Amino acid sequence: MPVLLVLAGLTAAVLAQGGYYGAGQRVVTVLLVAAAATGGARSFRAPTRRSTARACAALATWSVVSAVLAGDGAGALSTVLVLAGVIVVIGRCHRLDARQRDQVTVAVVVLGLTVALTGWAGVAWHGTPWALVDQGLWRAASTLTYANATGGLLAAIVLLCLARFGSSASVPAAAAGCLLLTGLGATLSRGGLVAFLAGAVVLAWALGPRVALRGAAAPALGALVALGGLWPSIPSDAPARPALAAAALVAGLLVAGATARLALRPLLASGGAGVLMLVVLASGPMVDATRRISGPRFSVASTDRAGEARAALRSAAGRPLTGVGPGNAELSWDRSDGAVLVARFAHNEYLQTLAELGVVGLVLLLTLLAAIGRDVRRACPPAVSPPLRAGVAAGLVALGVHGLLDFGWHLPAIWLTGALLVGIATTNQGDNQA
Repeated sequence: MPVLLVLAGLTAAVLAQGGYYGAGQRVVTVLLVAAAATGGARSFRAPTRRSTARACAALATWSVVSAVLAGDGAGALSTVLVLAGVIVVIGRCHRLDARQRDQVTVAVVVLGLTVALTGWAGVAWHGTPWALVDQGLWRAASTLTYANATGGLLAAIVLLCLARFGSSASVPAAAAGCLLLTGLGATLSRGGLVAFLAGAVVLAWALGPRVALRGAAAPALGALVALGGLWPSIPSDAPARPALAAAALVAGLLVAGATARLALRPLLASGGAGVLMLVVLASGPMVDATRRISGPRFSVASTDRAGEARAALRSAAGRPLTGVGPGNAELSWDRSDGAVLVARFAHNEYLQTLAELGVVGLVLLLTLLAAIGRDVRRACPPAVSPPLRAGVAAGLVALGVHGLLDFGWHLPAIWLTGALLVGIATTNQGDNQA
C-alpha cells in the first residue's frame, strides 16, 4: 500500500501539470502523507540514515533560513514539501524485493508512455495543452504542459526502459522504447536530447557499448519512422495530419517489433534507420518541415538564456551567501536592441539555486546530488540487477544534466521521479539478509 500511494502521488504530479500549481501540489502532498503514515515508522529508520535523506533535510533547512533572512518565510514551503516528498518516496521503496522492483519499474515506464502518447497526440492533432506552439512550432508538452520538462522526464524514463528491458529483445520492450523515444523527439527539446545523450553514455559505459546499442537499435529505428510521419504536422501554420502521424506510428511500432524479433545486428539496424530517414526526408513536406524546424531547434545559440545566466550571477553577487530567498529571483537584462527583458527562471537550476539560496544553498544542492550517487553506487548487488542499476544511474544523470539546461526541477514530478529511481535502486543490507 505505501508504494501504491507513492506511485499515485507521482502520477498525480505528472497529470497535474507536473505538480507545479497549488491544486496539484495539495493532491500530491495528501497522497505522500498517506504513504508516510502507512506501514509504520520502522521502515523509515534505514533510509533516513542514508546520506540522501540527510542531504535533503539539510537543503530544506537552509531553504527556510534563506527565506526567513529574505523576509519571506513562506517562500520555502514548496521546496520543503518537495524534499520531504523525496525522503518519503525513498523511504517507502527501500524494502522492495526483485519482483516488486520490476513491477514498480514497469509502472514508471507505463507512466512515461502516457506522457509520450499524450504529447504525440497533441502535436498530431494540434491540440492544447498537450502540445503548445513555441517559435512557430507545435511541441509536445503532454500533461506537464511544458515541452522542455516533458523532454527531461522522458529522457530519464526511456533510459530506464532501454537498460532494464531493452536487452530482452521482446516486442513489448521494443514497442515501449519506440513510443518513449517518439514522445521525446516530439518535444523538440534540445535539453532533453542532450540529457538523453549524456545518460546514454553512462548506459554504454555500465552495460557495454554493444549491449546498449543492441537494446536501443530496434526502438530507435521505430521512433525514426514514427517521427517521420509526425514531422509535417510540427510547423504551426501547417495543417495537422493525424492520419499520417497515426499510420507512421503504427509502422514504427511494427518496425521496432520486427527488428527486435529478427535480432538484427545493431550496426545494421542503425544503418537501416539512417537510410530510411534519408528516404523519408526526401519528400517535399518533410523537406519543408525540416527547414522550418531546423532554424529555431537545430541551433545551440540562445541569447535569452545567456542573458538569464548573467542576470542570475548578478543577483547572486548581491547576496552571495544566503541568496535572495527561494522563489524571489527576478532576472533582468538588456537585449542588444536596448529592450529590457525580465524572467523568473534562469533555465539553469544550478544558477537558479545560487541566486535564490546563495553559495551555501548551491553547495548543499551539490552535496545532495553527490549523496544520491553514493547511495545508488552502494546498492546491494543481489537485490538490484546490473541493468536496473545502470538504467537508474543513466536516468539520474539525465535529470542532473537537464537541470543545467532548463528549470524543469521546479516541477515536483521531476524530483519525485528521481526519488523513485533512487528508491528502486537502493536497498537495506539488513533487510535483504533477513
